[in-house]
Amino acid sequence: MNYTNLTLLDILKTESITSTHERAFIADDIFDILAEAYSDVKGGLLFSSVDDLILKTAMWKVIYFQSNIVGVVIYKAKKGLKMVALAISSQVNKKLRNNIKIMLHEIFKMTFGKTWMEVSEGAEKFLMKIGGIKFMLPNTLANSLTGKEILSLDEDGYHYYREINGIVKRKIILGTVKNEKV
Repeated sequence: MNYTNLTLLDILKTESITSTHERAFIADDIFDILAEAYSDVKGGLLFSSVDDLILKTAMWKVIYFQSNIVGVVIYKAKKGLKMVALAISSQVNKKLRNNIKIMLHEIFKMTFGKTWMEVSEGAEKFLMKIGGIKFMLPNTLANSLTGKEILSLDEDGYHYYREINGIVKRKIILGTVKNEKV
């Protein structure tokens, strides 16, 4: 095979990891990537430790480049699969970062119909650009889906406000819920 004609996108690999044992093997690297990515996010990372990340999640979509972890999407099992975090390693250059974003776009394009997510800030902006707008769920479902106290519903019919780690955040739910009786 002639590798000179391959693009970065051709050599990025993804793996779905559901086994607790397999997640534990790479958890330190994943936690570091997430902690750095969420360091500037109001409310921060929702996992207090590596063990918390392993035990409270159901599946990780991991993106590799030359055997190094360069991106991750984290899911919990909650009324189907709920995406709860995503990150790209800060150690990658701009060209690789752009290709990882394309890979994330493909992941979400394939999973919007099977998963759901509660997002805000940068994640919301990114996901809306790649088709999330078609999967917005009404804010009236926020309480039953999240199981959290909702402070108020935005008049746009989609956004709502809730407190996360002591910070009031404007959130939106995107995707498809497995159990429609929410």
